[in-house]
Amino acid sequence: MKLAKTIYYNLCSLLPIQFLNWLGPDMPLLPYQHTVSSESLPHIKHLYKYKNEKQFIHDLDFLLKHYKPIHVDELIFSVREKKILPPRSFLLSFDDGFREVFDIIAPILEKKGIPALFFINPAFIDNNELFYRCKISLLIEAIHKNKKGNKTIQPFFELLNIEENKSTKIIPALKKINQINAEVLDRLAEVMDFSFDLFLKKQQPFLSSPQLHSLSERGFSIGAHSINHPYYKLISIEEQLKQTIDSCNYVNNKWGTGSCSFSFPHSDKELNQDLFDKLNNTDIPLLFGIQNEKNELNNKMLHRFNAERPEIELNKQIKGLIFIMWLRTLAGKNNVIRK
Repeated sequence: MKLAKTIYYNLCSLLPIQFLNWLGPDMPLLPYQHTVSSESLPHIKHLYKYKNEKQFIHDLDFLLKHYKPIHVDELIFSVREKKILPPRSFLLSFDDGFREVFDIIAPILEKKGIPALFFINPAFIDNNELFYRCKISLLIEAIHKNKKGNKTIQPFFELLNIEENKSTKIIPALKKINQINAEVLDRLAEVMDFSFDLFLKKQQPFLSSPQLHSLSERGFSIGAHSINHPYYKLISIEEQLKQTIDSCNYVNNKWGTGSCSFSFPHSDKELNQDLFDKLNNTDIPLLFGIQNEKNELNNKMLHRFNAERPEIELNKQIKGLIFIMWLRTLAGKNNVIRK
């Protein structure tokens, strides 16, 4: 985290939480994460950092002390009927459907009586497919462990279109890969003599259908996160609609909820109003973005904030978030305006 942000959060942490809650927000806090683990996860560790179990529990204890957990159905009813929720509410959500949801996160939440919403990608369920971003992290891990030196990584320069044969350019080039050119990752894995299929079979990084059924039976909510997690800005509006509606249909057909909510993969910032005009006419009750609690209720859209950063305690982050929301509201910049 940049120094300026660290200073900002440290200063905001000095403000009393009671004062900040008086400032706002009216809508519940919507922290999201991907996973929680005290172990090193090679398919994730080179993409972003994540909190360990102790940090996660500490964050939950703070939330429970100052806020009230709600179920997504309460949130849906509130938005649909324009009813005000109890003040100082929160709803947790987790993206991508990683196995730690079942092994670690859900048991901790159950002990504390906290509901949650788990957004999944149907393509990855039952470990039928490995998310290409996970492939990137696994390749970076393989490079770090490479004992054969430059001879092994030489093909990377050609396959990644790196003009200068500098090893320092390989990892940045890998991190720029998206769904359009993701097939190159399989060719690079062959170079490293690494099997993505074997990793999937052995590690089982994603949730299985029985695990999701168990989570649903235990009162947790299942939502959709697109079919295979593409960058929406790189696909047509027709494909955006298909990814959204088909993934929600998958969840509804599997668990019979009929009220599958949807969170956009990667980011929603560059999506046009045309998409939302069409989605507003579907049965999808709620859409979720990641623009730090900004307002967009005209599109039945709620914005979450990233609570995954292990370098900052959630209490500091929430204090900083509430204060910046108050400033944005004063400046008339707390609403999302789409083209």
